[in-house]
Amino acid sequence: MRLRDLEIALQSMNRLTEYEVSLEQYPTPAGIAASILYAAQMEYSDITGKVICDLGCGDGVFTIGAALLGAERVIGIDVQSKALKEALENSILLGTENITDFVLGDVESLELSTRVDTVLSNPPFGVKRRGADLLFLSKAMKIAKVIYSIHLAGEKNRKFLRNSIDRLGGRISQVETFEFPIPKIYKFHRKRMHLTQVDLYRICMKE
Repeated sequence: MRLRDLEIALQSMNRLTEYEVSLEQYPTPAGIAASILYAAQMEYSDITGKVICDLGCGDGVFTIGAALLGAERVIGIDVQSKALKEALENSILLGTENITDFVLGDVESLELSTRVDTVLSNPPFGVKRRGADLLFLSKAMKIAKVIYSIHLAGEKNRKFLRNSIDRLGGRISQVETFEFPIPKIYKFHRKRMHLTQVDLYRICMKE
């Protein structure tokens, strides 16, 4: 599948229209999700034929995108039932229902019987709930060999994450900085669209 075809497919998904600010839900645009997934496969072969977990999957853009790129199995985890309902409907819409599984549950209490190959995650930024970003990252590093995780940019946060990742037994193989568009989805948002700088980390667990 070409990058453009993947992006078009993900753009056809039904996206959530209601979000909970306490969960710091910020939807990953189809174009960004497609680019991350495509690069993960083309540069590192981290998707096709792999067992994938999407932590905080929301309406399923990473889960379904990974399935479309040929993942063996993809597990989407989210604490919000209405998000999982949307994700399941999207999976059926795009014909990935035999590859994807959706699990309702809190990431903190998540237990998997075996480790997965790759985790994809757009976790909470940790602004409204301090430490939520590290909670997601810590769990990802316990269950996967390779992790792709999106975090707020900035030297202070980078230093904190570098130290945390090293302490948890991981190695950063790549960091890519880009602009992440946040639409006006909460009452306190004033702009129709706000662009924030984020870092995408690729982390490998040390042997």
